Amino acid sequence: MEATLQPDAIHWSLGIGHSSPDWSVLRVTFPQLAIADLGEGAEVFFPRGPGEVQRDLWRRSFTYRSLYPNGWATMQFVAAYDGQDGRRGTGIYVGVHDPNGSAKDIVVRSEPENRRVVLAFEHPIPNMGVGGNEFRLAGKIVWRLLRGDWFDAAMIYKAWVRKKAKWFPKLGKGERTDTPLWMRELCLWSVGGGAPSECVPIVKEFAEFMSVPVGFHWYNWHVIPFDNDYPHYFPPKEGFAEGVQELQKAGVFIMPYINGRLWDTCDKGMEDWQFSKVALPAAAKREDGTPYTETYGSKEADSSPVRLAPMCPTTRLWQSKVREIVLRLFNEFVVNSVYIDQVAAAPPALCFDKTHGHPLGGGFWWNEGYWQMLDAIRKAMPKDRALTTECNSEPFVRWFDGYLTWHWQHDGQVPAFPAVYGGAIQMFGRAYRGGATKDLALRMKAGQQLVFGEQIGWINPNILREKDNAEFLRQVVRLRWQLRRYFYAGEMARPPKLIGAIPKVRSDWQWAGEWWVETDAVLTGAWRLQRDGKLALLFVNVSDEPVKAILPFNGKDYGLKGKRLRVTTLARQGRGETVTAPMSFRRQLTFPPRTAFAWEMEGF
Repeated sequence: MEATLQPDAIHWSLGIGHSSPDWSVLRVTFPQLAIADLGEGAEVFFPRGPGEVQRDLWRRSFTYRSLYPNGWATMQFVAAYDGQDGRRGTGIYVGVHDPNGSAKDIVVRSEPENRRVVLAFEHPIPNMGVGGNEFRLAGKIVWRLLRGDWFDAAMIYKAWVRKKAKWFPKLGKGERTDTPLWMRELCLWSVGGGAPSECVPIVKEFAEFMSVPVGFHWYNWHVIPFDNDYPHYFPPKEGFAEGVQELQKAGVFIMPYINGRLWDTCDKGMEDWQFSKVALPAAAKREDGTPYTETYGSKEADSSPVRLAPMCPTTRLWQSKVREIVLRLFNEFVVNSVYIDQVAAAPPALCFDKTHGHPLGGGFWWNEGYWQMLDAIRKAMPKDRALTTECNSEPFVRWFDGYLTWHWQHDGQVPAFPAVYGGAIQMFGRAYRGGATKDLALRMKAGQQLVFGEQIGWINPNILREKDNAEFLRQVVRLRWQLRRYFYAGEMARPPKLIGAIPKVRSDWQWAGEWWVETDAVLTGAWRLQRDGKLALLFVNVSDEPVKAILPFNGKDYGLKGKRLRVTTLARQGRGETVTAPMSFRRQLTFPPRTAFAWEMEGF
């Protein structure tokens, strides 16, 4: 172990080796810190979904543990700090700056009886169970004095990611030039499926009402049932090719679903057709040599659960199979994008099959297998097409054009992932569910999507039958359309903090049964086009009542130059009046109910 001291940080490296051939190192826990009580209201940040902040963990029981990389452990840093209510806090940033994105459990565990919070990273190491194995941490462990909050922690991680992470894409003039412009500009997604007669008419109606380009995530386009008989997606349902063309003529971009990870163990009805004789050698294996299997909600004909096997992405068989499916959809059916499910959602399966040629158990070989698969697909696919996947674990950003952020559903979530990766990949979609408070839930989700920088929706187009909800959604979408370049060529800036008695709103988001989420009634965001010297501040009042608050603002904090500001108001109707303002001000604002608007600013 070695430590390098800097004025405000310690950088650690760690290696373990030269053990007896009679012993094998299985896991290494490092770092592991116990953070003493930072005072009432202190916060802990951890990387679930977009990022999440939990308050007062020193006084209540709480445990978070997840095997990175997956959709609920998306980045490699945590933080604890004492700041709240607008104060600049003091605390610690703990990051694993591993450029390979190796498998590691991220742990946050409170011990209220001792008034401390434990932050830890546990690494399943390569060649688990092999005598005399060695481990060397890729990259560095960083402990750094933190002045600020989750956003400041995200900026530390962002600076490292953009210099060192293998998965960060090349940005041409600040944007992803390898992602087609239509995908970068898209502001709205609908979701549905079935035969063309079941979905094409309503999606066309939805696109006409919204009056912007629309993406359609098409499920169940295939004859086989959902989550059953994978990966045998062809033939499609009758009229699929014609339905694709009809929707494209109406300004809709088509993205069919496939799964990039699973093979059904009974892949022809109740019959083991190709699994055992073709797929089994390439399936991910447990230590005893048996394949991992998973069950979801799908059933076989006898009502038994469908058992699906995760495939090892390092194997030539699986890489070739996924490539074959994707290219057939692009070339034969001319779809605009293909959604390859689960790649950035599910954690790596710690595979112990020696015939695959990768280190056994831990390491970063899982990522490398997908990198190789996706490299081959991107080289062969038409240039105007896009690839997307489920959730947002970071090691695949460079190989996908979009991440489906449907699982960003937690109370206390903050846009740390957009703060790090805004402009590098398009984030889209939430699961739009809700019980008795579903209308408020819709406004909260759409408003949060706007300020987080996501492409809006992933919503059933039948929302058109709910007049007020459809109007609110269109308002948010049309505002985003005016600001679209900020989200694909810009970067997130620190969200502005309003001063005053901001009311809270609370609704049941129905993520997993009853699921209550609380946010401020007025949601805020900030995105900047640094090359253009422009900044956009976004505000959404999701409540049914007007809200009064004070906005303190200093353009210098956002890198704006000059002595004064030009401020243009943007709303559903388009660009409004432009006024001048001092570079620094405090202004009393009234936010009308159910309203979204933005200020576009530049200095002069």
